Amino acid sequence: MYMDKKNNKLKRTFIPQTIGNVVNKINRNFTSKYGRLEFVIQSNWSKIVGSYFDNFSEPKNITRVTDHENDLGEKVYRSYLQVNVTPAAALEFQHFKDKIIENINSYFGYKAIMDLRINQNYKPKYDKINKLNSNEKIISQNDKKIIKNEVINMENIDLKKSLINLGISITKGSK
Repeated sequence: MYMDKKNNKLKRTFIPQTIGNVVNKINRNFTSKYGRLEFVIQSNWSKIVGSYFDNFSEPKNITRVTDHENDLGEKVYRSYLQVNVTPAAALEFQHFKDKIIENINSYFGYKAIMDLRINQNYKPKYDKINKLNSNEKIISQNDKKIIKNEVINMENIDLKKSLINLGISITKGSK
């Protein structure tokens, strides 16, 4: 950075980037870990199954099994979603299985999942809340100072607060 001779303010010498480019790099970590279908199902599970089953179940992974070959000689796969369900809710989950598959497929707009594979595993009702509280990472005061010093000369207060919150959340995620 260099000083502007007229008003002694620092001029920016970097090229501005859109937030979408930065967020794409962050999302790439998650989508490469799960895959697109798994990522979307994992992140929208409560919308797909409803709040009751959200408390008692969680999607694990998608298994793809070859079904047959089409006319062009390409393999056609069948996708099965494996779901962990609390034993107390497993019978009811089994009863609503077709409706859940329908909700998943309508969410994607095509037949993404053919069937569900239900695994009965104990899952406490409020496990997600406990996970959020136990996994909450603490950011040091030194890290907060570093983040605030980066935006100290900004005039727009709302943008300044947003960037500070973004920096804190990214720092928490990287620890």
